[in-house]
Amino acid sequence: MSSAVSDVCAHAPLPAREGRVLVLLARTAERHPAGAALLRAAAGTVLGVPAEEVLVDREPSGRPVLGGAARGLHASVSHVPGLSAVAIGSRGPVGVDVERLRAVPAAALARRWFGAREAGWLAGRPEAEQPLQFLRMWTQKEAIGKVLGTGLADGGLLRPVRLGAPAGTVLGPVPGSPRFYIALPPAPEGFVLAVAGGPEAAGSRLEVLTVTPPPAALPDHGAACPSRSAESWAARTSGSEA
Repeated sequence: MSSAVSDVCAHAPLPAREGRVLVLLARTAERHPAGAALLRAAAGTVLGVPAEEVLVDREPSGRPVLGGAARGLHASVSHVPGLSAVAIGSRGPVGVDVERLRAVPAAALARRWFGAREAGWLAGRPEAEQPLQFLRMWTQKEAIGKVLGTGLADGGLLRPVRLGAPAGTVLGPVPGSPRFYIALPPAPEGFVLAVAGGPEAAGSRLEVLTVTPPPAALPDHGAACPSRSAESWAARTSGSEA
């Protein structure tokens, strides 16, 4: 384990800080870095125990399940080249999603995949702002899918999200969807990040830490839920899996 992750494990445990969700960010050049090691480090921080006392398993969908000292905590993971994100909380399921900020045909993608209200709202933004706003909506939908354990299946791209919400670290309500609460915490430059929770997590505050991932750990190829990039969705021509 790298010294940076060890330092994270040395932080004061979070249970005393009622209503907190830990979000651990790791800068990495790998597509699928050591997600299990990051989960153990994050859960160890929440509990104030060594990471080695945390066990990580997976549901059939790929959602991580914590055991050992972390049994009862909820976790989510997201990876893109350059950044991994882990969310850990105790107030019901959590979801996290990260995307690299990049040029995308935002208005066209929104018309194809999102509801009319969201597509219309995005079309009204300045053109230079549209990729960022599209990816903010996309990450929110992915994060909600991870709360549910279904990813973007079952109409996930049509679930309402917060439009134009500023960056923040408190899980706030989604207009028109009382089941979900979302925050868009500040992310490293060049990335977009969203965290979601269910009704139990309403008002929870995020605690965001950035670390260097453990270089010697074996890569963990699982993700919190089946996830699709915007480009892969754009390449599809029907509602079935490609």
